[in-house]
Amino acid sequence: MHSSTPARAMSRRSFLAKSAAVAALGGLGSAAGLLDASPSEASTPFLGTVALQLGWVKNVSYAGSYIAASNGYYRKHGVDVNILSGGPTVAGIPVLVSNKAIIAISDPTTTSQAYAQGADIAIVAAGYQINPACIMSLAKTPIKTPKDLIGKKIGIASSDQAEWQAFLKINNISPSSVDTLPAGFDPSPVASGEWDGYLAFANNEPPQFEAEGLKTELLLFQDYGMPSVSDVYVVTGETLKNKAARAKAAAFLAGEIQGWTKAVADPVLGTKLTIDKYGKGLGLTYKGELLSAEATNAISVSPATKEHGLLYLSPAAIVDTARTLAKTGVHAPRALFDTSLLEEAYALI
Repeated sequence: MHSSTPARAMSRRSFLAKSAAVAALGGLGSAAGLLDASPSEASTPFLGTVALQLGWVKNVSYAGSYIAASNGYYRKHGVDVNILSGGPTVAGIPVLVSNKAIIAISDPTTTSQAYAQGADIAIVAAGYQINPACIMSLAKTPIKTPKDLIGKKIGIASSDQAEWQAFLKINNISPSSVDTLPAGFDPSPVASGEWDGYLAFANNEPPQFEAEGLKTELLLFQDYGMPSVSDVYVVTGETLKNKAARAKAAAFLAGEIQGWTKAVADPVLGTKLTIDKYGKGLGLTYKGELLSAEATNAISVSPATKEHGLLYLSPAAIVDTARTLAKTGVHAPRALFDTSLLEEAYALI
């Protein structure tokens, strides 16, 4: 995978769309001034070319990076960036630790497990301010609360089993009361009615369903005991210690922040870049990617990012993420998180 209602009256889909619209209309607080920064290649010395390893294929989930490259935001801060595609056969952390990329976008679970196994890495920023994991069902047969899962057929990928079992436990749902079925990356059994729900990402499968005219209901894990950041930015310990590498990483993050600020304000721009250039040949549709861009933007903006800037990694979010991971049996020590590089990036803007 890749991935409600404040008062439970509005659908999750409507909430995400509304949040993106609010952000685009100026809800970025102190970050708003970054939207139309004019790149100037003479503003800083050229530091070199670096690589960004994406966590998945080049869909619109990475629109901010595409905009940063296309609009010259990376170059303004002294770096050029090669954007490396991820996918089901690409392991981003090994690419990072082998120095084939200076930064990788990963998930907290994979990153924490690699750290526990001895990888010298650190989480330095967070793209998604909430946990995008959710149970997606059709709006005509909605699963709105954890109790609605009882007696239902739910497709769960093997890689999501630990999170799924933790979600059931936290919400006092007996695993035997839910028919958990093995799933891959294809949620179509939900559309056909074979499954009642599927563990999806709020900004991935649901928008694609909506593009096909299928309205969905999302049961967000974030709302039921499993708050967490996601799509985290990871660097090696050596990058943090090496002056030249650290300067490149900070320059990258500065451009990335500006790219995402523009992406939130203009989801159409990110969508066009995805369809016409970066994701060309992947069979993506304009409508599906635009809806996904709006949903991605919604989960990338929070009260904390409105105050500090996009990609912000707050102390509270670090605590929440560690606690949620612990519920799945994964240990994420405070030493895994380092926000000093992000502060340096903000200072460059």
